[in-house]
Amino acid sequence: MINFLRKKYLNRRTLQQYYFNFYHKIFFKKRIQDFLDSGYYVFDKNFSFENINLDKYLSYPNLNFVGERRKIDFKDLKKIYSVLNEIGVISVIKDYFSTKIYSYDNSVLTLGNQKCYTDSMQPHHDSKGRRIKIYIWLDDKNLKTHPLYYLKGTHKQVLNWERYDQTRFSNIDKKEFIEIYGDKGNIIFFDTHGIHSHFKETDVSRSVIELTFEPFGFFNRLNNRNIKSETERLSLIDLDELIN
Repeated sequence: MINFLRKKYLNRRTLQQYYFNFYHKIFFKKRIQDFLDSGYYVFDKNFSFENINLDKYLSYPNLNFVGERRKIDFKDLKKIYSVLNEIGVISVIKDYFSTKIYSYDNSVLTLGNQKCYTDSMQPHHDSKGRRIKIYIWLDDKNLKTHPLYYLKGTHKQVLNWERYDQTRFSNIDKKEFIEIYGDKGNIIFFDTHGIHSHFKETDVSRSVIELTFEPFGFFNRLNNRNIKSETERLSLIDLDELIN
């Protein structure tokens, strides 16, 4: 019985989720209440691209693919994070986690003009526990392209998983999701533990800057026990290093 409870309810994955649900309920920040309640948040200021040239990340001979990521080099990344820090984005992330934070998988994500119906584009959570992704839209709003679909409030569910298929939710009707579109410069936060999707059923391309943030600590996937291997695999960057 003890082993069953530990495996199902008291492992590191579930403890992290219980912890953040408790932390957010007790120490919530009023200015990010919508984020805490919904799991996604449309920031009230736009990103300024002045002195930031992203052409090399957006140049493709054609868009005949499903999706491609191009890693942003550190010099450009520092410029991006400087703008985010100035307009208050970084403080929202710190309020959400209130602990040491690492950034990784910083890239320009382009969804091409190929449709895709595989499970990678189906409703899912990212199997990483509580973490944040930010999308900065690089195209003007187009209702024919790919919004972010998010199932409001599901980031607060305490989920356990041992297999990939346990993170997929193909039985959820598309109509239940919030559709989040953006104009160029709009900034969207979302907790990747919440169920989300692209439902890539259109052949119109779009690009975003995609930034990922994950907390460090005992209850989290990133902790003293596994930080060395995770650093090698994910090229983690201390958030403070990017803004100082």
